[in-house]
Amino acid sequence: MWQMSPESRRKVLCITLEPLSERMAGPAIRCFELGKQLAAEFYVSVASTCAVEKPYAPPANEFLKIQAGASKSKIYQLASEADVLFIQANVLKPLPGLADMGKPLVVDLYDPYLFSLLAQYSEDEATASSSYRLMHQVLEKHMLAADFSICASEKQRDYWLGRFCSLGRLSPKICKFDPTLRKLIDVVPFGLPSSPPVHKKNVIKGVVPGISETDKVLLWSGGIWDWFDPLTIIRAMAEVRKTRVDVKLFFMGLKSPNPQVPLMPMAVKAQKLAQELGLLDNTVFFLEEWVRYEERADYLLESDAAVTAHFDSIETRFSFRTRILDNFWASLPIITTAGDPLAELIQQRGAGLALPYQDAASWTAAILKLTGDSEFNKSCRDTSGLIGSEFTWESSVKPLLEFCREPHRLPAHEKVTMPSVLERAHAVYSRGGKDLFLKRSRELLKDMLK
Repeated sequence: MWQMSPESRRKVLCITLEPLSERMAGPAIRCFELGKQLAAEFYVSVASTCAVEKPYAPPANEFLKIQAGASKSKIYQLASEADVLFIQANVLKPLPGLADMGKPLVVDLYDPYLFSLLAQYSEDEATASSSYRLMHQVLEKHMLAADFSICASEKQRDYWLGRFCSLGRLSPKICKFDPTLRKLIDVVPFGLPSSPPVHKKNVIKGVVPGISETDKVLLWSGGIWDWFDPLTIIRAMAEVRKTRVDVKLFFMGLKSPNPQVPLMPMAVKAQKLAQELGLLDNTVFFLEEWVRYEERADYLLESDAAVTAHFDSIETRFSFRTRILDNFWASLPIITTAGDPLAELIQQRGAGLALPYQDAASWTAAILKLTGDSEFNKSCRDTSGLIGSEFTWESSVKPLLEFCREPHRLPAHEKVTMPSVLERAHAVYSRGGKDLFLKRSRELLKDMLK
C-alpha cells in the first residue's frame, strides 16, 4: 500500500449538506464512508452545515474528524487548511467561495438529482420549472469548477460525459491532458463494509405488533420518494394475504433525517392505500422514524427478502439505488422493478427477480415464490451475498484515493465561441494546404462580409 508518514499526510475536507447524525441518508453515508477510507492515508474532516441533535459518533480515529452542524465560517476555515476539497454537487450553492480558493476540487456526481426533481414536482409545473432551472445552474457551476468528478456507475459516467461535452468542458485541451477522460470523471460506486453485518437486538419479529417471530418479512430498506412505486407492491400484498397471512411488508422509515426534506406525497399515498385495502398494521407496516445508521443491520438480518419498486422514467435509467447495496450486504434475496443498472445485475446474476413496471400480478407471483420456495430463496441469498462482497468501500474508493495522492488541476475552462474567420482559415490550411484553402476561400470570404 502507498504510505505517507503522519508528518507529511495531506489534509482532505469532505463536505455534505446532509445531516451527519445517528440517522443518515445516502449522501451523508457516502461522504462519511469515503472520508473514512481516505483517513487511512490522510487527515480527513467530514463536515456538514446541517445542525443535528445527535451527531454521528464513529469509533475513535485520530485521522478522521466529524464536523456536524459546522458554521459557514468554520467550513471555510477547514477548507483553507485542506490540501484537497471533496464536495457533493450542491455544496457550492451555500458555499460558493470554495470554488475560488485555488484548492484541487473533487465533485461527487453520484446522484443525477435533476431527474428526481422532474419526478418530485411533476404535478406542480411552476415549482418544477423553478427548481429545475435553479439546480441546473447549480450543477453547471460544480461541473465547471471541478478538477475531478466521480459518479456511481459506467452508465452514469456516459451521461455525465455528455453533459461535460455540452458545457464545453470536454475540450481538445482536456482530451490532450487525458485521452481516457478518467481524470475528468471516473467511477466510484456506493460501497459496503468489508465485514459482515451483525445482529445485536430484535427490532421487527416479535417486537412490532402484528409481526410474529415466524412471519416472513419483506423489507423496503430506504425512503419512500416520489420516483418510487410502493403502491404496486402494496396491491400485490392484498393478493398475497389471501393465501399467506404470514407474509408481511415492512417499510424501514418514512421521515427523511434531513429536516429540509418533507414527507413526500408518495409516502402519504402508500399509507393511504394500505389503509384502504385493510392492510395497515396487519400486513403492511411503516416505521415513522429513520433507522439509525449503526442499527440498520438488525432490520436487514431479521428480514427474509428485500423489495423495491420504481417507475419507467429517465431517473430510473441513470439511478444507482444505494440502499439495495445494504440488501446485498445482508445476503437478502431481492425483488425489484426492472430498468435500472442494479436491477439488471440482480436478474443476470440470480440474486432475485426483476419485474415489469407497475405489474401487481407479477409481484404477487414473485413474493409467493420467494417466500415459499426455500431452495430458490437460498440460491438468491447466496448470490446476493457474493455480489455484496464486490462492492466494498475499500474497492470503490480507489479512483478518489489516487486523486488525493496526486491531485491534478484540469486545464481552465474556456467558453465555447464561434471561431473567427482567420482561425477557420488557419484550420483549413492546416488540414489541406493551399488547394483546400482555395476551394474553401469563397465560403470564408462570404463569412468575412457578413
